[in-house]
Amino acid sequence: KPTLFLGLPAGLALVLAGSPALMSAGQATPNESVTFTKDIAPILQRSCQSCHHPGSVAPTSLLTYEEVRPWAKSIKLRTGLRDKPETMPPWFVERNIGIQQFKDNVALSETEIAKIATWVDAGAPRGNPADMPPPLTFADETKWALGKPDLLLTSPPITVAALAPDWWGPVGEVPTGLTEDRYVASVEMREVSDAQGKKAERQTVGASFIVHHLVFTAVGADGKPDLSPDGLPWPVHEVGRNADIFDPDAGRLLKAGSKLLLTSAHLHANGRPTKAQIEFGFKLHPKGYQPTKTFRRLTGAWRDLDIKGNDANQRFEAFSVLPENAKMVVFEPHLHAAGVRMCLDAIYGTEVETLNCVGYNHGW
Repeated sequence: KPTLFLGLPAGLALVLAGSPALMSAGQATPNESVTFTKDIAPILQRSCQSCHHPGSVAPTSLLTYEEVRPWAKSIKLRTGLRDKPETMPPWFVERNIGIQQFKDNVALSETEIAKIATWVDAGAPRGNPADMPPPLTFADETKWALGKPDLLLTSPPITVAALAPDWWGPVGEVPTGLTEDRYVASVEMREVSDAQGKKAERQTVGASFIVHHLVFTAVGADGKPDLSPDGLPWPVHEVGRNADIFDPDAGRLLKAGSKLLLTSAHLHANGRPTKAQIEFGFKLHPKGYQPTKTFRRLTGAWRDLDIKGNDANQRFEAFSVLPENAKMVVFEPHLHAAGVRMCLDAIYGTEVETLNCVGYNHGW
């Protein structure tokens, strides 16, 4: 059962309840020496630098003391927000409700948040250079994270002027070239543009990119969508999105003679005239593979949301019954301007268990 909370911008703090107050346990004491090289650099390496390095999606590099020092107060502010939608690193799962054990969780612990605050309040000292951990090496942004694709497709060229308004709409289609039905094990999408590697002109997310997101579907030679039994769509390309790896027993089908329809793109300017394309890298299952499981999309029972004006803290609920044992692979709140929080509950007879609550800010 997903629960959607809606509210006015002024009511965000009221709706996002459940965030812990600043805790004293684990905090660095005022007399404890916290330095960049010994304490802060390891935190940045674990939770920040994967995005905050040259050529990645974040506009500011945080690799060295010289790069980090001007942003010290901002880092203290943003990390102190914890699970609020504006927090850094972006991890909006509320910490005192539901499941907390996640693979690749970049959220900071209370001890780490306190260390950052103590470091900033002490004037952000550098510390002993000998304490600095070895620098991380990052994958070549031009390389595929999952390795060379078995099927590589490229969108038609997309052009956006330096200061153009945002635009939404279809951007063409791409034939797959497949001569036989094949099942997809994973798909990785990325934008390739003539602005990459150049100095960012605007502080947008992924400052050199122009495609905020791109929705696509696949249709067979007969023009019918290649969907799972209940209409599950393909993943959406988004700035900074990781590759999507499907369950090994539930590959997604691409039919012979199929094509990708790029049905809805959100384009935005990045401060310079830019020409770009979206590349789709598909890893395929071996020939002869047949899935033993299927995807299903759970959709709530709500049909129309009657959102009242000037009334914060509104709540909507929707229910869906699982027809059989299942494994949930995606929970991605996407609520647009009015939504500020989404929770997921599991109901077993008369028992209700909240699995997660996640804050949301459409302006992030």
